[in-house]
Amino acid sequence: MKLLRLTTLKTSSSMLTLLLKSIINFLNAIRKKAKNNKD
Repeated sequence: MKLLRLTTLKTSSSMLTLLLKSIINFLNAIRKKAKNNKD
């Protein structure tokens, strides 16, 4: 039971990390676009 919980925790945390990374990449892309539009 404990092992299962630990695995679930690890999986969810890695999924969260992936989600955060993609969000950051998305924001960076938007920022770059905004900068290009200004110039």
